[in-house]
Amino acid sequence: MGITIFALRFENGSWSDWEHTCDMEELEAVEDSARVKASDNGRSGGPIYIDFLEGARYIFDIAFGPRDNPKDGDIEVFGVLVDRIVIGRFEQMQRHFALKW
Repeated sequence: MGITIFALRFENGSWSDWEHTCDMEELEAVEDSARVKASDNGRSGGPIYIDFLEGARYIFDIAFGPRDNPKDGDIEVFGVLVDRIVIGRFEQMQRHFALKW
């Protein structure tokens, strides 16, 4: 399984798109977090795709400062790619891919 994170990252005074492919350690952490999210949501059969988005947010979202006063390094996850399936906020994903091409 492969997981790619799509997020906004605050650096040098502005938010910019950030895309990150998880290494094995991060992959395991997101999978574990997705299993916990599935369990929290009453799903005993294992995580579904939205659980991976919530799990990635739990693992990757960083808040060094509030949204109206962020600090360098703040990350806000808005989507994930899990085994060729994209899960995320449509408008942000659309903007991300438009900027990429």
